[in-house]
Amino acid sequence: MPTVRIPLSKPPPRQLAYRHLEAAASSTSSRILLSKPIRPLHAYRHLLRAATYFPVVCRTFLEDRIRSRFLRERTRAAESETKLKYASDRKAALEEENFRRLKALEEARRHVAGLNAALAGDTTRLRRVFRHCFGKLGKRRREMMAAFVKTEPDPPVDTRELQERMDEVEKAPPADDKARKRMEKKMRKTPPNRRAFTRDDPAPWITQKLSPIESNWDLQKVGELIRSQKSQEASVAIGSSWPRSDLPTFQPTALVPKEDQWGRPTAARRITKKVRLWWKLATDKLMPPVDKSEWALLQSLATGSAPEALWKMPPRRPVAQPVENAASRKEDESFNWAAYATIPIRDVERPRARALARLTGQTDEGPHSQATKVRLGSPYSNRQLRREFTKIWETTAYVEQVESTGKDGKVRPKRNIVWGSTAAGLPTASGAQQAIFADVNSKGQPVPSR
Repeated sequence: MPTVRIPLSKPPPRQLAYRHLEAAASSTSSRILLSKPIRPLHAYRHLLRAATYFPVVCRTFLEDRIRSRFLRERTRAAESETKLKYASDRKAALEEENFRRLKALEEARRHVAGLNAALAGDTTRLRRVFRHCFGKLGKRRREMMAAFVKTEPDPPVDTRELQERMDEVEKAPPADDKARKRMEKKMRKTPPNRRAFTRDDPAPWITQKLSPIESNWDLQKVGELIRSQKSQEASVAIGSSWPRSDLPTFQPTALVPKEDQWGRPTAARRITKKVRLWWKLATDKLMPPVDKSEWALLQSLATGSAPEALWKMPPRRPVAQPVENAASRKEDESFNWAAYATIPIRDVERPRARALARLTGQTDEGPHSQATKVRLGSPYSNRQLRREFTKIWETTAYVEQVESTGKDGKVRPKRNIVWGSTAAGLPTASGAQQAIFADVNSKGQPVPSR
């Protein structure tokens, strides 16, 4: 045997060599693999197929999300094709469009692998899918959070008060507003390096770097949720229940320095920006409240009182195999020797490694395999699924309106934030266990006989 690897005189083309690798992967995979090159419709079908194996409570969100993303990308691609005809730099436009489409296909391939890995037993990815479905991460959380922080409209007023407000709007603006508008108009014509800013102004004159949350957000309601979630984080024993890090202590001025680097008091504009930044950073870690019906559904899933059809994961359907050649196929014919002859062994064996087996779906059935044994049906037990739903329920809250009586005796509406919590109760002792402590008191000392 030669000690040096002799290179082939005519190495096989890359496409032909990696075609052998795909053949070897398809022969040892437990799922249908994406064909290469990836087609958008194939990726779309694979995503919908993977969504059918999740519980019913998650399937609606996953299917709607997959369809909306696919339709959005298809609409964007159709509009860009129309714009390419009139593009001034056609080559650059084609490169950008090709980059966008390849990026979308790669993202779809990554999501297909992630969903299949979650179904194959990857608890971390399954927990992430659940968090997206119930609004702890992703687009749904952003939509719920935007609706929560928004300032509620004013209550309806009578005709007299409405007429007074209309009269105030029709009045001429005060002199201060007129002077401010003249100043802004003058500053817009002045270059930024020649502008004279006022240190006492709490907000920028022209452009706002951050959203003016003082007028757009209901800070009192957001502050109540921050305090409530902070106390819930301290009461929940399982730290991995929260998808993000712990909330900071409620102190909006925590990021405001006492003085600037020249020893002067901090400018009012900088205080405003730092306070807004604190609110934004704290809001990014908040879990928006949901409806009471959804909270009750999560409670039933966590406690095990929900119907089995809602949370049970259906077993995976086997991959179809040809019937006429299955009986006559020999063991030596199933070995794909072409892949081992044309591709380095590390590339052939890498998808079957223990760390990648759930992502690729390939299994190593050799005598020295360290792969996880495949369970019949779902890889998750009923207790595992109930624990995952419990973690979601403990980070979910709903808001109810209650009436509270103040010190002055007036009844006012109040928001009460209710979180999910599992009470750790002691089980009832059996007869054999009670017999052990029959002759002792609560302190463990023997009871004197009478």
